[in-house]
Amino acid sequence: MHSVHKILIFHVLTCFGGNALGSEIIKGTKTTDKSMLYMASIQNHSGHVCGGFLVSEDFVVTAAHCDNLNPTSVVLGTHNLKNVDNKTMRYSVRKCKHPSFVKTSSGNDIMLLKLSRKARPSKKVPLKPIKLPSHKQHLKEKKLCLVAGWGYTRTNGTVVDELQVVDVPIIDLKKCQRMWHNALPANVICAGGYDTNKGFCQGDSGGPLVCNGKTAVGVVSFNSNYNCNYPDVPNVYTDLSKFLPWMKKILKKENSQQRQQVQSAADIMHALHGFLLFHLLTCLGLHALGSEIINGKKVPENLMLYMASVQNNEGQHVCGGFLINEDFVLTAAHCDDGKPTSVVLGIHNLKKVDNDTMRYSVKTCKHPSYESVSKGDDIMLLKLSKKARLNKRVQLIKLPKNEIKIKDKAKCRVAGWGYTKTGGRAVDVLQVADVSIINPEVCKKEWLKVPSKVQVQLPANVICAGGYGTKKGFCRGDSGGPLVCGGEAVGVVSFNMNGNCDYPNVPNVYTNISKYLPWIKKILKQRNC
Repeated sequence: MHSVHKILIFHVLTCFGGNALGSEIIKGTKTTDKSMLYMASIQNHSGHVCGGFLVSEDFVVTAAHCDNLNPTSVVLGTHNLKNVDNKTMRYSVRKCKHPSFVKTSSGNDIMLLKLSRKARPSKKVPLKPIKLPSHKQHLKEKKLCLVAGWGYTRTNGTVVDELQVVDVPIIDLKKCQRMWHNALPANVICAGGYDTNKGFCQGDSGGPLVCNGKTAVGVVSFNSNYNCNYPDVPNVYTDLSKFLPWMKKILKKENSQQRQQVQSAADIMHALHGFLLFHLLTCLGLHALGSEIINGKKVPENLMLYMASVQNNEGQHVCGGFLINEDFVLTAAHCDDGKPTSVVLGIHNLKKVDNDTMRYSVKTCKHPSYESVSKGDDIMLLKLSKKARLNKRVQLIKLPKNEIKIKDKAKCRVAGWGYTKTGGRAVDVLQVADVSIINPEVCKKEWLKVPSKVQVQLPANVICAGGYGTKKGFCRGDSGGPLVCGGEAVGVVSFNMNGNCDYPNVPNVYTNISKYLPWIKKILKQRNC
């Protein structure tokens, strides 16, 4: 029986890389503005996903399992994520994951993020790298250290905007191994979460364990299966001192290589401006990942019952979608970048999800011609693990029966759980906004006016609506959601102008569903892909 128990614990641990992603701070307090100036918010195109910490002008350290949510940038120099200046505080990153990392249960849960430019402090952007251990360490039991993050503050809570910090006691490693039934990976530290109500939970994996007020000794790795009440087992951190040779090698090697690449990139930019413009459009779909609804309103409980929240293995909303038959949800192909594993149906409030009756695991069926948003074909079917039971809370939406041409200025609707303003955050309750169809030729001309030396061409088979000459449309938070006209889903949210929700110049762009009816019908008929 004991052996079986140990195996079960091991397999639970296998899930922890996901369960702890962005582990939060429990029973903590707000961090003062002048302290912990090394803290970093690791973000993807939908917002904060993990914590991290600045260790040099060029590198941030975080957890390797944070790569599961496709981080693309870090924010430095602020403790309040509502006050982010993208020009001075946001840095795009290159990922350097530990080569031996496979999954959290196997250890080596550490990753370096190479910044796109040097992180230098200023009056408006205070920064100060934190020291790493100089050699392998032995931490005394019950020694109080600090852990910080922007994550939840209670079980089943929500992330916070202001950085929280809490003190946690070091727990003897042998005792920790016993508590975890000898299933822990090597090279870890245990602190908090056991015999205390302080520690981390969902919201800030990758954040630092800081001892002596100035040295980062650990990286937040995992806890016990979403449980922030800490009834039985300690929280687990990657021991930084065991990875010093690898980190020093990367910091020295990558820094040298990046300097050469930056110079090379500067030369290429002048010669291949058009090439870079093309890839700018590729990024546009990603900027819209989970594009949000701007100037919308809450959807009544009895309407839009086909709406689906497409989620990753953390149960985090990454995209919108819509139910088109009992077996399939339709969404955008670029939503696959968010690694969707399930959809939630039958609820407009994502705080009230019943996993047993509302969550369906999925198989992705991406359009075979899809390469990037800039090239079009941004459409994907999600095959449900079981038939969706249609009832008063779950209904289908119709698709066009053949290719359509929608009249200019026709009033349609777009819905989602995304941000409600530029620089905002996702919402829990489904929002909807009215948008007007824009003439395709006008749309093409407006996109051609985007300031550049090379004209920007829209992909084929798209519809334009909202975002141009109006304050209504989508932004970050619900790519993959439907454009609904006359009770039919005619489009799939694809991209907008580089994450800009103020809509100064160009229309929002949707994939035209009617152009893909043969492919959709084929997949639905064979019930597989």
